[in-house]
Amino acid sequence: MYLEDLKNKKIAILWFGKEGKSTLSFLQGIGCLDITVLDKAITWPNYLDNIDIYDYIFKSPWISPYINNLQKYKSKIWSQTKLFFELYKWKVISVTQTKWKSTTATLVFELLNNAWYKVKFVWNIWNPVLDEINLQENYDFVVYELSSYMLEDLDNHHSFISIFWNLFPDHLDRHVWFENYKNAKLHILNNAENILIWENLSLEIIEKLKNKNYKTFGLESSYYSHKWNNFSVNWEKIQQEITPIIPWEHNLSNICAILWVYDILEIDLKIFQKTINEFRWLPHRLENIWTYKWITFVDDAISTTPESTIEWINSFSFQIWTIFLGGSDRWYDFNNLVKTLENKEIYNIVLFPDSWERIKKILTKKYNIFETSDMQKAVEFAFNNTKSWEICLLSTASPSYSLWKNFEEKWDLFKKYVISYS
Repeated sequence: MYLEDLKNKKIAILWFGKEGKSTLSFLQGIGCLDITVLDKAITWPNYLDNIDIYDYIFKSPWISPYINNLQKYKSKIWSQTKLFFELYKWKVISVTQTKWKSTTATLVFELLNNAWYKVKFVWNIWNPVLDEINLQENYDFVVYELSSYMLEDLDNHHSFISIFWNLFPDHLDRHVWFENYKNAKLHILNNAENILIWENLSLEIIEKLKNKNYKTFGLESSYYSHKWNNFSVNWEKIQQEITPIIPWEHNLSNICAILWVYDILEIDLKIFQKTINEFRWLPHRLENIWTYKWITFVDDAISTTPESTIEWINSFSFQIWTIFLGGSDRWYDFNNLVKTLENKEIYNIVLFPDSWERIKKILTKKYNIFETSDMQKAVEFAFNNTKSWEICLLSTASPSYSLWKNFEEKWDLFKKYVISYS
């Protein structure tokens, strides 16, 4: 597509949130005149009627094509992400995974920045990409963190490097089950010059790559690997002290992911060492709020799947006495989480709606359970029931939308009441 192609077309903007408003501004800026906003909150309830009359439909990532029966209009549907990849001609490093993609993408950005490249980082949940990047501006690299929502329209895009790590069921309500979610994620592999992929992804996925330029990362059997803090490229250990501040096994795997960038761009080893040794974890990923009344309250508000909560529970050497679980029900399988709770001998469980019923139903051990939709009452319960010198963990294994606007609001309330009760 060329921007000139858009000017005389009949265009719809589907949903007028942050990205919709940004798209309207962009299209008006290039001279498009025939633009209609379709949003049931501000136009009309049957806003999807007659959608076939438009030449292009710019869809917000939050709109599900499956729930809204939009697949038949696939050839007309565009997004800011799709337009960016169509028009931006310089090198893009694309990153996706179910969890911890922000950490991986941030590590890549920090490495390139420390190596004095002109680099831009585009997050998947903050500003739309066309607000962040002038399509005419030449960066050495754009690091783009991509969600499944953004990838589902990208069946034909180009990246200099694509990094694909973990994949497990998520956003099942939005994608209408796992196959659609998985296929959206796999779009990151299309037309990538270089692919870095986690060694434990399914053979079916790795089989798709046999004619592509790819490397694996992970444990000792991978091209880019780690054993504790010993990192290797092509099974040869890097002979320099690397002592990450960020702990835990999955963060070491994150570091392996950027070994490819370090290697392919021939970045100085001292710069790689500096990046890793100085990097601190991102907000809401096991942040220690403080110790109040001899109880340590830990913020892991961004863990919104069972798998990420399991990872964090297993990271602690100290006793977790109380855990906050539950939220929006996305049809997750909580069986492995329940086994982890039993193995770690956690005593108190705070349960939030709506996934609380399915979690509670499969608990096989007797716990002190407190069901509530009120964060203030949840924190009060934690103060009254957590043993001194032990941990209360906010890591809900479910998203927040059934109760709160987002995980930041959940965290703000948690912090507010922890401080007030102290």
